[in-house]
Amino acid sequence: AAAGEPAVMTLDEAVARALRAAPSLAGAAADVDAARARERVAMTGWLPSLSGTAAYNRQTGNFAPRPGLSASNFGGGTGFKYESTHKSYDYFNFALSFSQTIWDHGRTLGAHRAAIAGVGAATQDARTARLDLWALVVGRYYGVLAAREMLDVADRAMAQARRHADRAQALVDAGLRPRIDAVRAEADARNAEAARMSAADGLSVARAALAVAIGDPEVAAVDAVDPGPYPDDDAGPVDVDDGFRRAVRDRPERAALAARVAAQEGVVRSVRGRFLPVVAANASFNDSGLSVDELVWNWSVGVSLTVPVLSAVQTAYEHREARARLARLRSDLAELDLALRLQVAEAAAGVNEADARLVPIRAALDAAREALELAQGRYETGTGDSVELLDAQAALANAEAGAVRARLDLALARVAWDRAVGRIPARFATQEAR
Repeated sequence: AAAGEPAVMTLDEAVARALRAAPSLAGAAADVDAARARERVAMTGWLPSLSGTAAYNRQTGNFAPRPGLSASNFGGGTGFKYESTHKSYDYFNFALSFSQTIWDHGRTLGAHRAAIAGVGAATQDARTARLDLWALVVGRYYGVLAAREMLDVADRAMAQARRHADRAQALVDAGLRPRIDAVRAEADARNAEAARMSAADGLSVARAALAVAIGDPEVAAVDAVDPGPYPDDDAGPVDVDDGFRRAVRDRPERAALAARVAAQEGVVRSVRGRFLPVVAANASFNDSGLSVDELVWNWSVGVSLTVPVLSAVQTAYEHREARARLARLRSDLAELDLALRLQVAEAAAGVNEADARLVPIRAALDAAREALELAQGRYETGTGDSVELLDAQAALANAEAGAVRARLDLALARVAWDRAVGRIPARFATQEAR
């Protein structure tokens, strides 16, 4: 688009561009990567540890006596005199250590399962972000369409009011109408002009809001192309019970919370394992001496049993906290199910009410057009007055605006329904799956 002009996009283009450019999706993807990294870290608990060390020291060799250990134990004799010197020696030490946990009573298993569930929760959070973004973009896209149609309504009302004002002035000049008719008609024309300016401002705001939802910094405003009726795969009235079943199955927020419940169950199992011993196998190899070419090696293998004793009190409270967190998450899941039913019920009511309103609103629009034609004819033939004509013009403008709002309300109600059941229409499935 030229500088200062809105970029023109179809609904599909706007959704696809938002899914590519929106910062919220990039942040959600980063959270998924972080969760996967934590799962890999947790998986390393199954793997053995192997470490190697190489050390060199320059040190003195003075004998330091200790209780129960003296130079006589090493052939120094009873008259051995302890002396300290600054003479130093090279000392080399090379070591290799291996350790493998054999069984830790669920510590590693619980931590790994919690990390796997964390990946699932982060993935569902990313789906939630995509669903929210889609609903926001589609809703604001229809908001632009509605704002533009309201501007068209205001243009027609202003043009009609201006024609009436000119006609009334002509009749006043010809002496066929009183001066009050021209004054009223001119005031109506000015009010219509002000309403048109307000509608133009509303369109500008709606275009900017759509650009913000798309999230592309290079686009400051977006104009919409009428895509026709809302692309709904389930046209017609909607059912609350069916919608609730679909919401429980498809809503990513619920799946994310269920994954967090599973993650906390893994934490509980991991903490519970700290009450019990850990069995591990270990091995080491050591090569050390005063010279690299005269090293002495040693090796060892064994099995260790680590039994927590004094840490049991701390573990007990940590286990209590983990179980309490699990209980809270389960209650949150139950509360979310209640909220989902309410959201689905509200969305269903919105769709059914908006759909039912279209028929009487369209009938009212047809009646308002016919009434204006009759009032215009009566006014021009002298059998009607300006008040009747102004009322008919206002009624038509209100009816046209009502029809615009009804179309918008139905589209937004369909968006809210799809959001409530956790579904994106098949029309956008390609963009949503990327």
